[in-house]
Amino acid sequence: MRKNQKVNVITLGCSKNTVDSERLMNQLLLNNCRLTDDPDKAETVIINTCGFIEDAKKESINTILNAVGLKEKGTIKKVIVAGCLSERYKDELIDEIPEVDAFFGTEEYEGIIKELNGTLKYELLGERKITTPSHTAYFKISEGCDRPCSFCAIPLMRGKHKSYPMEKLIAEAEFLAKQGVKELVIIGQDTTDYGNDLYGKRNLAELLNNLSSVDGIEWLRLMYAYPSRFPEDVIDTIANNPKVCKYIDIPLQHISDDVLISMRRGISGSRTRKLIKSFKERIPEIALRTTMLV
Repeated sequence: MRKNQKVNVITLGCSKNTVDSERLMNQLLLNNCRLTDDPDKAETVIINTCGFIEDAKKESINTILNAVGLKEKGTIKKVIVAGCLSERYKDELIDEIPEVDAFFGTEEYEGIIKELNGTLKYELLGERKITTPSHTAYFKISEGCDRPCSFCAIPLMRGKHKSYPMEKLIAEAEFLAKQGVKELVIIGQDTTDYGNDLYGKRNLAELLNNLSSVDGIEWLRLMYAYPSRFPEDVIDTIANNPKVCKYIDIPLQHISDDVLISMRRGISGSRTRKLIKSFKERIPEIALRTTMLV
């Protein structure tokens, strides 16, 4: 890769995309690129797209077209598109926006780096260029989802659930702690299914306890928890481990049994209420964050 090449990385969509971009940005730095926040000052623009809902698709398309406009004016030399929209609609995008130099799906770090004539440093994929405030970082523990929700396209874009090995996650947490990160915001498409594919059991609680032992990490905040068959030991960990925030993001989506069945959520309204009651009884001070589709 040519030394000091200026690259602008634009991240759209969710926190999982943020982690992907941060890993990519670190690989660009390792290949002697210079990162810039201003696409007008870049030679290459990389757009990490979102394709989850209609508004996100429109935002991604408009961002791509803006970058292509800069290329046509000669402001930048290359436009690379990656992420969920590219994963799901690559063939259509190639036909509709041929001015883009290359399209890649999710987590295709090697392809992007090779497109810029660089070399992927496999052993350093756990290291990231943090773009959040310095005390906090998103911490992705898995990729993809095995849930059959009828309204969701995540399995099409991110594939089946894939847990990251615990030892690699501990090493990544140690790296982040050395950068001054105090809080890890635990994310994934379905965090409560962590470990099922690797270890034959869901062991999110074990992971949280291991992460809490990393020197420098003071807060663990759990996001994207799935309500159906919520693991009881995670409730105990939230209640008893002082480094795990009394906070949980658990998208309930709906409470009507008919709609939940149509959504294929695997849980009823009464079981949802029972779960929330269990949280409140065992962790009275807990803060619950959720999402509803109406």
